[in-house]
Amino acid sequence: MEKEDTRNLLLAIVLCAALYFGFMNSPWGPRPVANTQVTEQQTTVAAPAVRTRDEVVTAGLADGSRVAVQGPSIEGSISLLGARIDDVSLKNYYETVQDKEAKNPKGEIKLLAPASTDRAFYATVAWTTPTTTTDDVVWAQTSTGPLTLENPLTLTFTAASVRIDRTITIDKDYMFSISDVVTNTGTTPITLTQKAQLRQALTNDLVNTPHSETGAHRGALGVYGTDKNQQINYHDLNQGKAVTRSVTGGWNSLTTKYWMAAAIPEQAEEVQMIAGSEKLNGLTTFTAGYALSPYSIEPGKSITKTSRIFAGAKRANVLERYENVDKIPAFTDAIDWSFMFFITKPFFWFLKLLDSTFGAFGLAILALTVVVKTVFFPLQYNMYKSMSKMRLLQPEMKSIQERFAADPQRMRTEQAKLFQREKVNPVAGCLPLIPTMFVFWSLFHVLNVTIEMRHTPFIGWIRDMSAADPTSIFNLFGLIPWEPRSVPLIGGLLGLGFWPILYGITMVGLQSLSAPPTDPMQRQIMRWIPLVFMVLFAGFASGLVIYYVWSNIISIIQQYIIMRRTGVETEFDKLLKKLTTKKTA
Repeated sequence: MEKEDTRNLLLAIVLCAALYFGFMNSPWGPRPVANTQVTEQQTTVAAPAVRTRDEVVTAGLADGSRVAVQGPSIEGSISLLGARIDDVSLKNYYETVQDKEAKNPKGEIKLLAPASTDRAFYATVAWTTPTTTTDDVVWAQTSTGPLTLENPLTLTFTAASVRIDRTITIDKDYMFSISDVVTNTGTTPITLTQKAQLRQALTNDLVNTPHSETGAHRGALGVYGTDKNQQINYHDLNQGKAVTRSVTGGWNSLTTKYWMAAAIPEQAEEVQMIAGSEKLNGLTTFTAGYALSPYSIEPGKSITKTSRIFAGAKRANVLERYENVDKIPAFTDAIDWSFMFFITKPFFWFLKLLDSTFGAFGLAILALTVVVKTVFFPLQYNMYKSMSKMRLLQPEMKSIQERFAADPQRMRTEQAKLFQREKVNPVAGCLPLIPTMFVFWSLFHVLNVTIEMRHTPFIGWIRDMSAADPTSIFNLFGLIPWEPRSVPLIGGLLGLGFWPILYGITMVGLQSLSAPPTDPMQRQIMRWIPLVFMVLFAGFASGLVIYYVWSNIISIIQQYIIMRRTGVETEFDKLLKKLTTKKTA
């Protein structure tokens, strides 16, 4: 019977491991977080750049072809060529933790960059005819000074039979509002179409980094009329996939995990949503935006149209304000909440509530652990009670195994009678694993895709809870000047930090409270499980590992109290008794 039990245990472990790692490597599973402080900012283009962004911007400001932008959350400039919004840096968001701590302006996230630079990405709102566009004309500035919260930028463009007066404003966050008054100054009707477009040069990381590594959608994303979450990833856009949809209202964007540029029309407008790619002279440009229906303007008449360009970080509270106050539909869904949004969204908002209460995300995670353990305590209580009874029944179970070793069928029958008589359910411990899995996945996803977690520190050396624990036992937690993770192939295994090790120790503590298997081989196998999970957790977000360390500590306390109340002597009690006996002797 012991051989059969061993075989069944091995089979169960193999099946569980296959299910677990299959889930972890599926498109829906969480991804280990690389221990890097660099953001997913695009860095390499497919073709040589003409000039760097800084060269273009500096030269443009110097010759007067640019207007500076100085907002509360963004800074940069607008090109008078096409009135393009093509130079946006995000204040308070940096490439690395080191840049953030030093408040290094050169390390700020550069979201938008001019055309012909090493990572061109810009927005344009143009008026077009079948043969012309204002995207390639030079506008004249009629206001003075930079664009600020209090000082709108006014521009004008005049052609043979049309004058366009443009006013650009910014808000305290990341939204540009563009209001155009188009006047027919000729003697015959004119027909014009407004087209808002985002244009982004192909970069290697955009098309070569799969969704499974970032955990979030990257590419074209939008709400087309009443259809939410319309998306095409960069890889498919590069392969020629495109969309053209005629709808009323919505928005369209190009987005990565943390950053987004979006074009937003007036919501009552009939628009054509467009997303795709253009390939010209060996260069590929991704595009997303919309086109309004053509407008016919009679001589001497004017029309006024307003469009908006969002260029910034996907902060949940900011997106929520735009959604609720400015009525931009489903704007919070710019964050990739996954197909289990009905779990991850409430999970995140509750975590934010705890953060506002305690003033730190680290403390919020600890508080969340207590809440989750309290909610699941009825399930946990039944599990611990069943485990305690199983431990008490160990002598009787061993006796049954010895008496009926030659008759496995009789042995199982007698064990079933024992469980029925003592009201013990051997599988009761499996039930709490189901909600635990959902909690694990939800917390991992929230830590991975929400910018509120990015570069958020915890106590001590954890400077970014969305990244893995940077310490390693193999360099004595930083005392030796060597980076174990740099070792090819096995670097991930060597990056065994303090928190993953502490997690393994708490798993051992939990195991010591459970009834040990009677078979020696089973006991050996169970001893290896904490090490396996310790190595696995070494690559996960440190915030997730901290959650599970604290969760294990609470479980150990709960289980120990319940076992003591049911009269079960734990391994800790045995150790304490030995130490007390030695001290007395």
